[in-house]
Amino acid sequence: MKKVLAFVLAACMILALVACVQATTPEQPAPVETPTEAPAVEQPTEAPAEPETPETAEAPSEFLWDNFDDRDPNNKPELAPNGVNIWWDNWANLRAKNEDGAIKLDYRPKAYDPEDYETEEEYFAAAGDWMGNWGEAVNMWALDGISWCKYLTIRIKGEAGGEETSLIMDWHPEDSKFFAARFSDLVLKDGSHPVITTEWQDLVIDLEASGFPGMTNAFHIRAFAPCVIWIDEIVFSEPVAPIDATSAETILAGITVPETGKPAELPIKEYLGAADNAEASVEIAYLWDNFDDRDPNNKPELAPNGMNIWWDNWANVRGKNEDGAIKLDYRPKEYDPEDYETEEEYFAHAGDWMGNWGEAVNMWAIEGISYCKYLVIRVKGEVGGEEAKLIMDWHPEDAKFYAARFSDLVLADGSHPVLTTEWQTLVIDLEASGFPGMTNAFHIRAFAPCVIWVDEIGFAEPVAPIDPENVLAGITLPETGKPGDLPIKDYLAELVTE
Repeated sequence: MKKVLAFVLAACMILALVACVQATTPEQPAPVETPTEAPAVEQPTEAPAEPETPETAEAPSEFLWDNFDDRDPNNKPELAPNGVNIWWDNWANLRAKNEDGAIKLDYRPKAYDPEDYETEEEYFAAAGDWMGNWGEAVNMWALDGISWCKYLTIRIKGEAGGEETSLIMDWHPEDSKFFAARFSDLVLKDGSHPVITTEWQDLVIDLEASGFPGMTNAFHIRAFAPCVIWIDEIVFSEPVAPIDATSAETILAGITVPETGKPAELPIKEYLGAADNAEASVEIAYLWDNFDDRDPNNKPELAPNGMNIWWDNWANVRGKNEDGAIKLDYRPKEYDPEDYETEEEYFAHAGDWMGNWGEAVNMWAIEGISYCKYLVIRVKGEVGGEEAKLIMDWHPEDAKFYAARFSDLVLADGSHPVLTTEWQTLVIDLEASGFPGMTNAFHIRAFAPCVIWVDEIGFAEPVAPIDPENVLAGITLPETGKPGDLPIKDYLAELVTE
């Protein structure tokens, strides 16, 4: 028992001694854990970037040709804005300058001079030399991931409007391939043709539909008649196939559209003659109206052709006579749920709410009246480009209806109408435009606000006599429909997006 008590007493003394030592020893900081290179749970680390290869790199969606920022167009820069070398820059028969980051091109093509060319034939055969010519050649093949593209977008405006009828676009991807087209014949993304106005717009050109390959090294816009345009930006977009630029042969192998030729191979003489000779070469056989001494708000007893005007309509338009021509200020009605329950109903009745100038003249009473090849209209616009807002429609008899957007009409030279701020005589090929060669009721309507002047309307080049006892038997063209049958809603949407 004494031994047990002695053991317990010794243990207590030891514990007391340990407590005393701990109380007199300074407190040590808790040990700090240091990070280790290999923790139990491995932390995510960023893998080193691998160099991009043609297989892994994301191809650019568009390729800038030039944006003309900080460019003096009379001095060749070292590099294009896309970063590649401009190895050729040509300014022939024009004056150019930079205006607010865009280039102004004042084209001054050379007129025929016997001292330069012995004959006119030689002059037109060398049209590529005397036309006003803006052009750049950029080493596009040096761009990373360059591709053939579906579209070419050009930001452009004109001084007077209608300059597309005076311009040629041409290029050659390599020296042995040539492509050219009149600017007014190019095909846009929506299937229409370019109409240059006095306002900036982006023309999105469908290259294959226009007869051009999807990329080039040398690019030109030429003019065969004096005009002034501004260009702000040129871009290729929507790549469709990569270009193998290892050699000229591989580049040419990627061009699938056939050559259209050099600028001089286009009918430049006919282009120039079409506008100059339209009025002189087409003699009006049957005058519709010349509007002399006409108050358009009062129906006259007789038309200038001696026939009775039995209907004269001014709906959603303001008309007045100015120097023997009529000024038509179109004010179509906007959609109002109080008038039409739905937009669909509104557009189905487009013929009612559009601005509408129209006359009905008893043409069948004219002695020896005939169906004709052409309709001749002398017209001008307030700002240019009004053809995109107008509808021409008529019905020879109540049972036949024909209508077309004014910009889709076909002129005698195969081009389409472009209204400018200057008077011009439009010679409309009626059959090509889908209209019979004579009518009793004639309209020019507008589905968007605009102002035009009309000076004279007549029919020209008779092709077949009309039997007034059986008028409809002489109409061989199928009906195109009433104005409301046209896609007016789509036409308005195009105006908003342009």
